[in-house]
Amino acid sequence: MLQKTTTRKFIRYKSNKRKNEFASILKKRVNQYFIDNNISKHANGTMIFKSVLGLSSFVILYGLIISNTFSFSYVALILAFTALGFVNIFIAMNIMHDACHNAYSSKKKVNKWMGYTMNLIGGNSYLFTKMHNAHHAFVNIHGIDVTLESHGMFRFTPQEPFAAKHKWQHFYVSFIYAIVSLHWVTIKDFKWFFTEDSIGNVKDIEHPKKELWILLATKALYFTYALILPMLLLNVPIWMVILGFLMMHIPSSLFFALIFQITHIYNGTHYPIPDEEGNIENNYFMHVLETTADFSRSNKFWTFMMGGINLHVVHHLFPTVCHVHYRPLTEIVIETAQEFGLEYYENPGFWNAYGKHLQLMKHLSKPDAQVPQYGKSVAFN
Repeated sequence: MLQKTTTRKFIRYKSNKRKNEFASILKKRVNQYFIDNNISKHANGTMIFKSVLGLSSFVILYGLIISNTFSFSYVALILAFTALGFVNIFIAMNIMHDACHNAYSSKKKVNKWMGYTMNLIGGNSYLFTKMHNAHHAFVNIHGIDVTLESHGMFRFTPQEPFAAKHKWQHFYVSFIYAIVSLHWVTIKDFKWFFTEDSIGNVKDIEHPKKELWILLATKALYFTYALILPMLLLNVPIWMVILGFLMMHIPSSLFFALIFQITHIYNGTHYPIPDEEGNIENNYFMHVLETTADFSRSNKFWTFMMGGINLHVVHHLFPTVCHVHYRPLTEIVIETAQEFGLEYYENPGFWNAYGKHLQLMKHLSKPDAQVPQYGKSVAFN
């Protein structure tokens, strides 16, 4: 579980005049949008409201749990823990995610402190930023996109070595997603801090000692408030607290993992293979269009709740822009892509996207499965 899994190869994008023209025009149009509307690309009133909503909900709900408000009923207590798990995911998607991209504010200190909400819910903002930015830079590139690394549990790419268990991965994938956050708070952060020396194109990493102490201190803080204090203060058996802790993670973890995975690993995506020198036959903007898909674009409620994760194409193209601006920017992306004859991938809803995710997982459950490269259609039955 703690073995090294990342490649030492450096990856570079190749481009040409036409591809650069698309990127240049798109960037100009997005910049002009903010100029014309006289607004900042960072947080606005809606973002502040969401931040207050998420953090206050966490404080209030945890306070009610720890004060034995729900201890009159095992069912009520389990539901409260489950709700707290979804509040944590709301914080991750709507506050932490933007902060770690420096999209929350133009001030680095604000982003840093808002990023620490990741530590509040059991993760580590320092490691998340490093890993997530590496994912952004090299999405769907085997051995360097860290989100494709699953300790061999899944075959997310055709380049992943085939194992017998992968024959059934489209059946068990959702069950494993349900324990992703448990793995994250207990194992994943330690794996990436202590065993991996390459994250993306950053090699021979030496983590600052300060970050080690922050990692250990905030992990201790998390398990103290999430497990130890409830065991000491709640008028219920210890096994109920443990069950509550598990339910705080399992349903929300499934939701969190799925909404990220279905934007990249789906029937229709591409897995570009670098040449021997590490070159990718595309520029970054074109690469994003070939490997990323949106879903539920017209659903304002879910866009609000998911922190714009469903509008994932524009997020990858402009990660330093706060997610509250994604809806109009997505329209600019679609319009510009159409002018250049480029395909913008999207699914009308979550279930459509989930179905395509399972289709690809089933396809990759075959040892000889292949996925076409850039510019070629992908269709699996």
